Amino acid sequence: MTVPDFIIQDMWSSPKIWVPIILVYASALVLSIRLITFLPETIAHPKAQLRTTLKRCWQATQYQAWRIFLKGFVLTTSVAIVGVGFRLILFASQRYYDQHLPHQALFLAILNLFILEIVSQILLALTVVLVLQIVLNQYGEVPAMATVVRQSKVKKRTNLTILRQIGTIGLIVIVAGGVALYNYVYLEGMLDDQPALISHRGVDDGNGVQNTIPALEKTAQEEPDYVEMDVHETKDQQFVVMHDDNLKHLAGVDRGVHDMTLAELTALTVRENGHSAKVASFDQYLAAAEKHHQKLLVEIKTTNEDSPQMVQHFIDKYEKRLLKNHNRIHSLSYLIVAEIKQKAPQLFVSFILPYNITFPQTPANGYTMEATTLDSDFVGQAHGKGQTVYAWTVNDEDVMQRMLFTSVDGIITDQLSTLKEVVKENNDHPSYATRLSIYSSQLAGFNGDVEN
Repeated sequence: MTVPDFIIQDMWSSPKIWVPIILVYASALVLSIRLITFLPETIAHPKAQLRTTLKRCWQATQYQAWRIFLKGFVLTTSVAIVGVGFRLILFASQRYYDQHLPHQALFLAILNLFILEIVSQILLALTVVLVLQIVLNQYGEVPAMATVVRQSKVKKRTNLTILRQIGTIGLIVIVAGGVALYNYVYLEGMLDDQPALISHRGVDDGNGVQNTIPALEKTAQEEPDYVEMDVHETKDQQFVVMHDDNLKHLAGVDRGVHDMTLAELTALTVRENGHSAKVASFDQYLAAAEKHHQKLLVEIKTTNEDSPQMVQHFIDKYEKRLLKNHNRIHSLSYLIVAEIKQKAPQLFVSFILPYNITFPQTPANGYTMEATTLDSDFVGQAHGKGQTVYAWTVNDEDVMQRMLFTSVDGIITDQLSTLKEVVKENNDHPSYATRLSIYSSQLAGFNGDVEN
């Protein structure tokens, strides 16, 4: 199970939260071991009550938990070592080919990727068989089937005709050719589209104070596709550019945004990264963006103090300007997303998701997802429904590479210049070794980073 980076950071800052998490995982492990015979029990006794089935499972694994755990541990560890070792060998060899055999690197990458796909399927099948063996050995007998298998005479097999042999060979060639073609297209990056490059909170590598006009003006010179920024409603129901709902971190004032009027807020000075700037109203920030022809990705922040008419006020005041300049909106609040799509359907609105659990059914134009758990399956489902996917907040080069190969529509980053370099390098000199490693991680069900 993959945990988003921002949650991990919160966990390290609050060690006490680890105790309930460890207890939950430990309980889940114990239950999975004690109920390991649930499937064969259900097949053997399909009419038994659930309580009876659970009781039988519990009894069948009595005093056996540690033995089952060790079997499972040895199995998963062995398969993981073989799989990881094999992938590391392929990655290391491909990296060598990329550096020393540039003319043959593509052909060898296609071959390595083909081998990787075959070995991955073999390891998957082997794992399933070994797990079933552990389950059936613990159950003690092959489950009785509900239906009777009729005996039938087995006819003597005749030798394949020459026509059938040719057909079989032809089918193998076609399948292998299709796989090789897909591998070529994937490795050459032909499946990848150029993602939108999005500056998170309007900064690049700490070149100013987040969400301020001086930072916007500097960052706009680098020509990002969008500048992502945040707005809050004020006490007098205006809109100010600010991420936090409390001003203590940036302005040194321990008050909430909703406790102050727009005039009071814009009189404050915020400081960060050795820079200082005045707090900006959204009107001021929007005007500065329009002056520099910079498109915005506006995050509408919410609090319990928001007025009931907040969304309507925002639409009435800014819809035409947002549409005219092709700006976009996103929000962590589904209610905000749904209300905007109902009242201003022409506005592009993305629903922010912190975790990839299941694909949501929403009226949103797209999704902005935290990158840790974002994978190609989610992106594919979104694209199938005509929805876009943005990844946030991607500051590591390896994760940037992974997001490029996942075919996201946009990458939100605090390191805009680094992202531009990664995209350029990927377009000019694609690393087959990196693509092989990322594809390997996806086959294994991981979203982890890769060596580069």
